[in-house]
Amino acid sequence: MASPTAVAAKKRPGPRPPKPVKKTDSAAARWVVYSAPKGGTGKTTSCKNTAVAAARDGMRVATLDFDPQRTLGQWHELRRPHDVARIDHFEGSLEDAGAALAQIAPDAYDVVFVDTPPSVELFPEATKILLRRADLVLVPTGVGRFDKMSVIPWMEFLRDYGRPAAFLLNRVKRRSVSLREAKLELGRIGRLVPHEVPDIEDMHRVDDIGCSIVDVGAVNGADECLGAWYFVRHELGL
Repeated sequence: MASPTAVAAKKRPGPRPPKPVKKTDSAAARWVVYSAPKGGTGKTTSCKNTAVAAARDGMRVATLDFDPQRTLGQWHELRRPHDVARIDHFEGSLEDAGAALAQIAPDAYDVVFVDTPPSVELFPEATKILLRRADLVLVPTGVGRFDKMSVIPWMEFLRDYGRPAAFLLNRVKRRSVSLREAKLELGRIGRLVPHEVPDIEDMHRVDDIGCSIVDVGAVNGADECLGAWYFVRHELGL
């Protein structure tokens, strides 16, 4: 099984990240919700990569998993034995969203990242409870036709519902025509996180040991994940 050290051995030069920012006040946590109606758009991967980037940036971080498949929870269990940035993890059901949110003390964390299951539209009232808690909704998506057909009406709903939101393109091929077309099409509907995360093998290799490419340093794709976190940090005023 690949280790963070083995993955890092393939590292490429990259910019030095800024010094960690530590909050000193007791303000309530900011909530970032990853949501899209369709499965396979990269919600869980985006959630954990951004959470790791925030933890490494000095934030007190929690994740909350509403997906019954527990992919994020299983990843967190694999993560426990490693000497990596701390992330506390919680789980819940959209059928009782209020109780799931109540597990997390409002002053215990700086930011809480929430992973949601596909077909959130099947739980309209619970989803609205969750969205009202969100300080930012990120809508991960690929560049394929069916991904875009799913996330465009969802972003229109978020806009009409008055929630701050942005598309997060991931699993992309740099300099591809499909990426350029997707950015133009999605940009007509809502904001875009200005960092597209590429489709790379290292992303999946480190998943197997509960890590993120952000944990292992300047490997391909790590800078883009850090950039997505910096966008979130500025949006939340952290």
